[in-house]
Amino acid sequence: MNIREPEKNTLVLESAPARISDRPRVALNPLRVCLLYLVFGILWIVFSDTLLSVLVTRPDDRILISSFKGVVFIILTTILLFFLIRHFSGRLRDTNDQLLEQHAALARREAEWETTFDTISDWITLITPDGKIIHSNRAAESLLGLPAGEIIGKNCFELVYGTACPVAGCPRQRMLATGKRAVAEVSMRDGAGWMLVTVDPVTNAEGDVVSAVHIVRDITESMRSRHALVQAKKKLNLLNYVTFNDIQTMIYTISGYQQLAKRTLADSPAGTLIAKEDAILKKVFHTLKFAQSYQDLGLKPARWQNVSHTFLLAISHLDFLRIHHTLLLENLEIFADPLLEQVFQILADNVLLHGKTATGVTFWYTRGPDSVTLFFEDDGAGIPEEIKTEIFLPDFQKQKGVGLFLAREILEITGISIRESGTPGKGARFEMVVPKGMYRFFDPDNNTNSDWAEEGSLY
Repeated sequence: MNIREPEKNTLVLESAPARISDRPRVALNPLRVCLLYLVFGILWIVFSDTLLSVLVTRPDDRILISSFKGVVFIILTTILLFFLIRHFSGRLRDTNDQLLEQHAALARREAEWETTFDTISDWITLITPDGKIIHSNRAAESLLGLPAGEIIGKNCFELVYGTACPVAGCPRQRMLATGKRAVAEVSMRDGAGWMLVTVDPVTNAEGDVVSAVHIVRDITESMRSRHALVQAKKKLNLLNYVTFNDIQTMIYTISGYQQLAKRTLADSPAGTLIAKEDAILKKVFHTLKFAQSYQDLGLKPARWQNVSHTFLLAISHLDFLRIHHTLLLENLEIFADPLLEQVFQILADNVLLHGKTATGVTFWYTRGPDSVTLFFEDDGAGIPEEIKTEIFLPDFQKQKGVGLFLAREILEITGISIRESGTPGKGARFEMVVPKGMYRFFDPDNNTNSDWAEEGSLY
């Protein structure tokens, strides 16, 4: 059997092409010999009898010549059969040699494949649709402590989960339901680690699942590292939170003393120094606020978010009633950091603060071959050409407060880029390019997603 892969995560079995050119040829060889013998015999009888009747008139001579004719016929047919048998025997021998060479090459490839198959560290098995193991590599010995030969005929859920029946969320059952790859992270039977289970369907030409490739990978170390990283992020976030609050409290206290000192020493030369100190305190406060808004970045895993719903939640925190907004986003969803709402809030707040004459906002998108581009534009004053790139720099934002720099950093977590492409005097326009695999379109009627997005993102 040959296995081909017509589309992602689906293997299809095809019948191996039969050597129809060889089999009929071998079957026709005896027939050809018989036909040649028949034709030669008929021609010999017809022509020899005719010639005999013309040349010989005496009965005794006819008997003698007929006997001679039979001897000659036997000699000629023997010679003919010899050459025919030698010819077809040579062809049969060549065909046999070719078959032996092909068999030896196939045996070598099979041995090479088995060696490669057994050296893979992941436990790979071929299972039936109901979960019974047909073939397995030797990784089962290190993962389960069982020889590969002993697990043949057992059920995958029995070995993976230690249960007598499939568990809830079994990737094999999800694969059978969808006809596509299914993945699940499960704990080991002894609870000492984690495994990543991947099941890919193998279908026949009619699209029916006839078996499945079942792969189990030990992800204990990566899970421990992931857990340790999450814990470290939480502790670092808690430390930052406490530190920021303490510093803010001290800044408020110092600022209070500054105000008292400013009133007491208003007419003295020290008043000028106090004013400078007060300006420095304000810069420290802005820097602290900027850093504090940055501390939650990437703390939680990215997720699929409806762009329209997220935008509406973002402007609900602002006084956005005087700004008319038009959303042309259909049911677009993008894979982004949970702080995506804050990105849209920053863009909307930018309209309120710097749009000046802005009365409306339009949020729309265009499709490309490998991306979707979101456009957030207003009809306000726009952004001068000389600062279009500076508005995303951290130094610019420290002067203006938390803003577009943070928005850019949030989007870049999942590979989304942002730039300003509006026309000064006609309004600002921010373009956000969402790469392939990071967007999809939700169908509320069928409760499904279109194939614009690749499921199973790396994030």
